[in-house]
Amino acid sequence: MSRSLLEFEHLVQINDPNNKQLALLSREDLWQGLVFRTRYPHHFNPAVQAELQDETDTGFVRILSAGSMRLRDEVILIPDTEIRTIIDGRTQHMHAESITRIEEPEPGYLFVRFSYRRDSISDQGGIDADDFLKSAYLQNDREAITTLRQMFAEGWDGVPT
Repeated sequence: MSRSLLEFEHLVQINDPNNKQLALLSREDLWQGLVFRTRYPHHFNPAVQAELQDETDTGFVRILSAGSMRLRDEVILIPDTEIRTIIDGRTQHMHAESITRIEEPEPGYLFVRFSYRRDSISDQGGIDADDFLKSAYLQNDREAITTLRQMFAEGWDGVPT
């Protein structure tokens, strides 16, 4: 079976030293927060639960549950830089990959690039469900960064709660 894949990415600015209203996050805090989001997705979306397995310093396996849906994904950690996830469509009912990468084009300016590659969900001739999906991913990622900012502002020290 041939898969139609949807590929898209977006960039979320984390630090802008010229914007005094935006609290600056260190690269280390940002990394710690992004890994926390990956390990404990229910803190960001209560509908998604994760069971962690085979944990090492360079990654782990997650069993993701949302309602009756269960998916297994592999997570690869490239410290302080990148988180890669893959749900292998050869062994599961869907294929999805993501890369969450911290970028620092110049000192003090931090961004997170979210890249996705997954099965398309658009029907031929119907509404463009893929556009809706892209918007949902963007909103979800922006909300996650807002949540991380709030957690750090409230004194979160990176320890799972």
